[in-house]
Formats: sequence, structure tokens, C-alpha cells
Amino acid sequence: MTNYLHKNILDKVNKLDEIPENKEDFDEWVNSTENIRFLIQNALTDEIALYISSEFLYIDSLVVTNNDLFPLDKDDLLHWGLSSIHSIASYVIGGGRDDIWIERGFTNAQSKSLEGAKRLIFRRTFEGFSGDSRNYFEILQEYTHLCEIHWRPERHAYCDFDENGDFNPVVTISKRDNNGIDLDIVTFQWESLEEYLVVSDSSLIRFFDFTLYKPREFSDWPHKPEKVINRPKNLFYRQLINPGNSSYTRGFQVIQPRRSKKEVFLNIKNKWFGGGAREYAEFIAYDWRNGVITKISTDPEKTSNYFNSEGNSKPFEVSPAFFNPEVLSKYKADKEKYTIDERQITCRGSWYLKGIDVNDAGQIHTYICYLRDLPYKEQLHWLSHNEEPKANISERAYLSDFKAEWVQVSSSFQKILQIIERWQSEGCVWWKIRNLNLLKDLSQPLTDSRDEWAESFMDLSKLIIEGFQVKIIREKLDKLLINYEENEKSIVLLEKIINSNNTQSEERKLEGLRTVQLIRSKVKGHSSGSEAEQLADNALKDHGSFREHFQFVCSLLVDELQLIEKIFSNEVVSN
Repeated sequence: MTNYLHKNILDKVNKLDEIPENKEDFDEWVNSTENIRFLIQNALTDEIALYISSEFLYIDSLVVTNNDLFPLDKDDLLHWGLSSIHSIASYVIGGGRDDIWIERGFTNAQSKSLEGAKRLIFRRTFEGFSGDSRNYFEILQEYTHLCEIHWRPERHAYCDFDENGDFNPVVTISKRDNNGIDLDIVTFQWESLEEYLVVSDSSLIRFFDFTLYKPREFSDWPHKPEKVINRPKNLFYRQLINPGNSSYTRGFQVIQPRRSKKEVFLNIKNKWFGGGAREYAEFIAYDWRNGVITKISTDPEKTSNYFNSEGNSKPFEVSPAFFNPEVLSKYKADKEKYTIDERQITCRGSWYLKGIDVNDAGQIHTYICYLRDLPYKEQLHWLSHNEEPKANISERAYLSDFKAEWVQVSSSFQKILQIIERWQSEGCVWWKIRNLNLLKDLSQPLTDSRDEWAESFMDLSKLIIEGFQVKIIREKLDKLLINYEENEKSIVLLEKIINSNNTQSEERKLEGLRTVQLIRSKVKGHSSGSEAEQLADNALKDHGSFREHFQFVCSLLVDELQLIEKIFSNEVVSN
């Protein structure tokens, strides 16, 4: 997956590399008019090409401090020379010395102006290796650390997360023989690059060489002087054109920050410490200070707290707002990006929302002071599900958030998680978690959605039932001299063990585990059909809602898991 702006640049370069077939277009192509236009236009975009190596285009870039660069020595810079293989350091032997030393930094540029330059991109070759990774690019570690970006091979980019928790490709790389293309190209997001230039008091220099010709018809360069051309916006190049045949255009382009130092510094501070211009949504909430249901803005100027409430009647920032449970569907649908804990939602690398809970009417609620910390786009999502309260906040929220009392976990769902976490930490041999993400992904159904209900049971099945170790359970049966069939699975085998000491006439069934597995196989696994519909209808008929039915099954599971734990209590391994 390649970001759109990068792909757009790649497509333009591919077009610039095409040799026109008719004479008129070829004559225009040889003049490098479009190549120069590309340099000028790209320098003003949000995605800057710092390295390109194709059949006819070569672009490479360095960062130079302004003290070293200005005033520009144009003649010196016009005779630059850069190697296509770059290294940040090397051993040096000889030079009239008996020892060996390390030489660091950028060297071999054939230009005095570039002696203190810094390279951001390093093209490396793994000699002797013939795979796709033989040639690859590294980015200066200083830059990746400052930008807090990390390589994601599936996106061909060094990424961070944006405010919505989506991957943000800060540096994107496409290389030949890897993506079905015949060129190497590295592009940088301008905002991060501009910040780096401003803070380091530097400018970016792009060096370019456009050598255009028809490969089978080119023989030699004509014996005539080249032209030296100075263009606006710090663009300088040497050019020799053999009309209708070939040309070379070789020069450099100085790219400086567009924003002032003050603007960039303020932007960086806002990223680190918050601040800057923000937008705030207005929610229907219970203003318990004034005893009314009203609209309350998340703007901190529109609310008060314990410390600044004197002399005003502004609603407290801990006023609760209430939401249809569908508000969580977005987060449950993308478990890789979002984590829903008992009282908190976390968006990877971005934001988190504290204080959520469910009241007796099944509404989700949280407080204005926590909603204000969300990105505005996220506030609008919650606003779209905002509704007047149908019941008070949950008892747990009241005791915990307002009376500061410790609330013991009482729901069956939470007890299941506690049991499973204990099994995992104690190293049970008869049960092992298949994937640690299963604990994070498990959540309760809160809406009237049959799919959400079935999804919750599927996650329960993956977490609990798939974790049972059939081999160990069979060994237990062998010790107890209990017969079993080879095709019998974990639930049936566990029932045999449980009933081995059962003094009652009727065998005990693990109804909770059986229900979990049945709903997974019939409703989630086969989403249509009369049996699936009947299971869903019965859940609503007997319990009133999918949420209540799920809680009922969880209560059965708690007893069953505790019973299973008891019969295997001595069979653990040390961590």
C-alpha cells in the first residue's frame, strides 16, 4: 500500500521518463522543460521527492545549515558530485598514518559548500545477496527518532499515527524490482521535513541530473559550450542541448521553510503539550449543578470545576453526557485500531476516552471533561449518537467517580476475564491462550445488533474453548480410567471428568460452554438459516436483550470455569 501523494509523484516521474515518438514532442522533451517544471511544482507540495533514480532522471538531496550554505557559492555547487551508494561512516586506512580511524559524516561531494552537509537518505546494497532486499534505503536515525516514525514494510513507509489513529506515511519508499516499477523514489512529508529544517536552521538542497537521449541513437556530446541558467526560487543549472538528439541538465535547487520559525516552534509545542486553535462540540448532558438537561460545550471556557466555580453558574465539567450504545460499534469493528476496556477506549498512538460506563437503560455515558480531549472529528462521532439520559449514570460510576470508593468487580463478564488472566499467569497446562490479542478484543454486546451479539460469542469461543488443551484433558481421563472417543472434543471430554464424581442421577452439562460454541457455529459461522434465527429470537424472548442474554451465559461460564479450575488445580507449570 503506497500513499496517494507518493504514487502521484511516481506516476509523474514515469511519464517524464517516456521518450516521445513524434519529432515535435521529442524536441520539447529534450529541452527538459517538464523536468524543470516538476522540480518547481514539487517543491511547493506537501510531499517532496528527495531521491529519484530512473532511466533519465536523477535527484538526490542534502541538508545544509544556513551558515554553511549562504551566501550561495553557485559555481561551487554547480559542480557537485554525489555517489549513488551512501554511507554515514567508514574506516580509513593509510594517508601517511599507521593507525586506522573512523571518518564520519558526509564526504566526497566535490563541493566545499557541502563539507558540513547532512544526508537523510542512505541507499545501501547487500553485496552477494540476490533477493528483493539486496538494494534498500535507510533513513537517518536522527530524523526517524525526532519524527517518532517506524518502518512498516506493508506500506513501504516510515509511519506514525495521525490524530485519528490511522497510519501516517511520513517517509515513503518505492524501489525498482519490488513494486513492479523501474525506478527508485523516496518522498518526505513536507510538514515534518520543514520542522526539521527550521529547528536545525538548515535548508534542503536537491541536486538533479536529467540526461535525455534515445539510447540507440546517441553517440557523443557536441563540442559547444553549455549554458548556465539561474531560475527564480533558488534554481540553478548547467545545460547543453543537442536539438532533436540529446541533452543534459545538471544543477541544484535550494528549498527553504515556508513558515516562520515562530510558527513552526509553536506548532511543535502544541503537538507536545497541547494548545492551539481547537474546535469543540456541544452535547446534550445532565447539568447536575443546575439540575437541568441542557446542551453543554466541551470548550473549557464554557464549564467550571471545583477550583473556579465561585461567582458563576457554569455547568461542571464532570456533567455526564449519554449516548446510544451504537456509538461503540465503530470501535468494535476495528479491533486492531481501537481497544475497549471496561471504562476506557484507546485509539492506538492517538487519543483515549476515559470514564465510559453503561447505565441501567443500556446507554453509554461519560463526562464533558473527557469528551473535550477527543479530536474534533471524534467528538462529532459521539455527538451523532448523543441523546437525553434515560436513567442515571451507573452505580459503579457514581461510587468510583464521585464518592471515590473502591468498586469491586461484580459482573460475570469481568469475572471471566479475571479467571482467564489468572490461568494465563499461573501457567495452566490444560489451557493456553492462542493469541494475547483475544483478551483485548473481547467485549460485551451493548446494542440490538445480532452481529455484535454473535461476534461477542465468537470471541468468547476463541478465547476460552480454543484454549483448552485436548491432549492434557485426555491424559487426565486416562488417569481416571475414563473411556472417550477419539473424535470427542474439549467440552465433551471435560463433561466426562466433571461427571466422574457426580453422585446425582442426571449428568451435568456445561451449558455455558455449549451455548457459546452453539452460537458461534450456528449464528456467527452460518449467519443465515432458521436455526440461527431461532437462537437469536430465543435470546431476546427469554432475556429481553442480547446484552442480558450474554450476561446470563457469562454467569453460567463463571461457575463452569471455576469448576474446571478446581479439578485441574494442581496441574500448572511455573513461569
